[in-house]
Amino acid sequence: MKEEKIKETVKLQFEIMNLFQKHFAEIFHKSGDSPYSLNKNQNRAILIIGAIDNIMPTTLGKCLDLQKGSLTSMIDALEREGLVYRKGDPDDRRKTLISLTEKGKAYREWFMKELEHNAYKILKKLDEEDILAYKESLQIVFATLRKLDDTA
Repeated sequence: MKEEKIKETVKLQFEIMNLFQKHFAEIFHKSGDSPYSLNKNQNRAILIIGAIDNIMPTTLGKCLDLQKGSLTSMIDALEREGLVYRKGDPDDRRKTLISLTEKGKAYREWFMKELEHNAYKILKKLDEEDILAYKESLQIVFATLRKLDDTA
């Protein structure tokens, strides 16, 4: 029984991912008058680093599904733009942490507004009841995925 439920869940999960990509992925590329020429992964990195301050590069790499070499190059580029900085972990000298600079925080705030604006243009096609159902479904998915974090 559990095996069949997992099988159905995996199928649904990938169908959702495909539809999400189809409808929302482009909003990570479309950004009005951006002061920076960041690509999709760099924009996603800014969002993640801002949400998880003092993030380890390995954790960021897992969130972005990037290999170490690509991740290092991306962090270097964001650092050159003055959007992030590296610092040593005060609890473990072998570890490095990444945080947003003030410029990075300002860019993240601007980019979040752009995302909200672009997502609004997509979601306004739905009626209010569908938007509420979508939001509630996302809250359930979020809570469930957090449980996976807790068991890792």
